[in-house]
Amino acid sequence: MNLYLLSIIDKTLEEAMIKFSKFPRGQSTFYYNQDKLLLRHTRKIVNFYMKFFKEIGFLPLNHTYYKGKLIMEFNLEKPEILEFDAISKKLLAIGKIKKKETPFLQDDILPIHLRCSTVEAILLLTGVAVFEKGNNTARFILHEFSVARNLINPTPHYLQYLHKFLGQYVQNEGKQSIGKLLKHYEKNYHQFQKDCKQYFEDTFYQFYNKMRMIDCVKDILFSVLSLKEIAHKNGLTDYNGMYKIFKKYDKLPLHGIPRFSKDF
Repeated sequence: MNLYLLSIIDKTLEEAMIKFSKFPRGQSTFYYNQDKLLLRHTRKIVNFYMKFFKEIGFLPLNHTYYKGKLIMEFNLEKPEILEFDAISKKLLAIGKIKKKETPFLQDDILPIHLRCSTVEAILLLTGVAVFEKGNNTARFILHEFSVARNLINPTPHYLQYLHKFLGQYVQNEGKQSIGKLLKHYEKNYHQFQKDCKQYFEDTFYQFYNKMRMIDCVKDILFSVLSLKEIAHKNGLTDYNGMYKIFKKYDKLPLHGIPRFSKDF
């Protein structure tokens, strides 16, 4: 894999927690076992996406990326612990910022997504923070996702034109031919596909379909739209068009994808 693919995974997880945190829960979530409920749902999201990105080839197989849960609570006014590690310091700072930004007139669940880096790995911490009315504490319910640096392949800078190329192709909903776009970049088709195999780790059209799968999965997970409506929204002719894209991956049946809108 390369950093471009990792950036897509990073963005997808961040957007997932944002969407999850906006689910209308009423007062039912804020009860005795609310942290257990939030932990279960956020872990379900992360585990699903790890499986999904392995299946479509964004993550190498035979590696464990999920490192476990992280549950922490801080008093934002008077932290009791004087010495914090780097992650704790970031979480405490985020909690204070959120407290200033939001007048906690009601209970809030806010998305949290942190990117950290070590010599050995790139870490993502994703989940939610819980702020309760009249309480100066912030509770963080997070999941750690880690990719070892030796799994990440460097890509030449000149291949980054493909990112812009893909954006233009998507913006035109696939109606502008690849040949016409290539003339603008002064590239021949053979070199273009060779570049795609190095940058996207796939052919251009197969990668384009994977990006459409990511958009479809996001809607299946977090919207109340029917599968037919989701297909149409994401530029596919109908349900059968979406089914054909997913059929290539045996471990990703459409009806096996969780629908969180049904859980609340």
